[in-house]
Amino acid sequence: MGTEALELKRLEALAQAFRLLSPLTTREEVYARTVQALKENTRAVSVLLWLYRPEEDQLELVAAAGLSPSKLGVRFSRGQGVSWEVLEKGEPLFLPDVSQDPRVFFLSGKRQAGVYLGVPLRSPEGQVLGVLSLDTAGGVGEILPEERFLVQALAEAAGMVLSRIEALETARLEAERYKAFLDLTLALEASREPLVMAQEALETLLRLTPYHGGALYLFQEGEVRPAVKAGRYPPDFPRLYEAHPIRFGEGLLGHPRLWEGPVYVEDYARFPGALRPYAESGLRSALLVPLKPEGRRYGVLALGSFGEAIPYRQEDEAALKMVARRLEESLERLFQLERLRLTREAALKALSRVLEYRDLETKGHTERVAELALRLGQALGFPDLEGLRLGAYFHDLGKLALPDEILKKPAALSTGEWRLVKTHPEVGLEILKDLPFFPKTALNVVLYHHERWDGSGYPKGLKGEEIPLEARIFAVVDVWDALISQRPYKEAWPEARAREELLAQAGKTLDPKVVRVFLEIV
Repeated sequence: MGTEALELKRLEALAQAFRLLSPLTTREEVYARTVQALKENTRAVSVLLWLYRPEEDQLELVAAAGLSPSKLGVRFSRGQGVSWEVLEKGEPLFLPDVSQDPRVFFLSGKRQAGVYLGVPLRSPEGQVLGVLSLDTAGGVGEILPEERFLVQALAEAAGMVLSRIEALETARLEAERYKAFLDLTLALEASREPLVMAQEALETLLRLTPYHGGALYLFQEGEVRPAVKAGRYPPDFPRLYEAHPIRFGEGLLGHPRLWEGPVYVEDYARFPGALRPYAESGLRSALLVPLKPEGRRYGVLALGSFGEAIPYRQEDEAALKMVARRLEESLERLFQLERLRLTREAALKALSRVLEYRDLETKGHTERVAELALRLGQALGFPDLEGLRLGAYFHDLGKLALPDEILKKPAALSTGEWRLVKTHPEVGLEILKDLPFFPKTALNVVLYHHERWDGSGYPKGLKGEEIPLEARIFAVVDVWDALISQRPYKEAWPEARAREELLAQAGKTLDPKVVRVFLEIV
């Protein structure tokens, strides 16, 4: 078979694999569908899908068809079995008879003859995520040479779909985390009492981490005592601090090295300085960070578990450190307004990057249109510039609900797909309308930025000055940035050509007065 024929065969197999896997939305569905498709379309006796678990440096069997479904969850340490060779080298491996290869590990525990084919599972960036393998050991079957195209295509498609699912999950979790931090910022902004602020901080941390309880400990007359508590504790635990007070230099809370930074202890009973009453109470894991406003040793923000060990996670430490910083800032200056503004700005930029990471817009689009909208709003004397800026940051948030096959479709959208795209302003409004800091101006930008001066826009088909001014302002800068930016389907336009297009659209799709003022400032 010639090179062109082989490439055609590979592309056909890849297209088939993507049609099969791209509609799936969970990892488990991808695992099961991949091994099921290979079992149904080949004469392999067993099909196995292994994923690499970097935390433990192990391969885990996550899906199987044929003789090994009962082995799901089994893990192989590095070097155990030939799948490790596929993972480490990142190349397919074919063995004509596994019984003759001492590297092969048999899940059945019995060495048997058979053919093996293993291929790496890769992310779109080329990272090897795991191994997809077929074999005929323990049964009657064969692996035909032409079947390698389907195996490799399914491995490639599975890797890309799993990466997409991971990216969407990460985006969702990041959005939730940033929303929690935004809500915390707002709650702290409304309070002028440090202990009330600490209570809000601890409750937010317990929502974001797996720990059972949390406390703010203050130093009073040489002793460490809880000033604020949140979460779940054994009934008698809080009284221990009265019966067995902790002095500076004692235990974990009083340990001098705590002031150097965050401290994590997986099993408090094994901590060299553990205090017996607290160990006997069931205290197990702890994560602590000092509070040092103005460099003064003020207190300790701590999270703990009881009975159950909580493994260390970098994201838990990051959350604790972030909240501790918020408290320190509040204690130092009772929430300087400028610092709060910068904190919220960081969260807004992070949320806008969630959109750009999915290739919804060109890199930097959100920040550019936000800056242009502010300049245009100022030139027009628009009264709510902050609302205009927030609306610019979140204008396409509703697109997070759209599937990749629509957002990234290289061809024209079908009627049904276009109808779904047109829902994103209303979806964005549903996501944002209950955020207490989000003003009406910003919501109007999100909902109406695709309305057009001549009534041809969506979602309401508003016309002329029926469209809120803030949405008309943003529409002009959004069109401008789209014209002068490179997109997958077009090159960037020269500014002179873009100015001509804005003038052509003035009075048609765009507000003519807003276009005139905009062209005066760019």
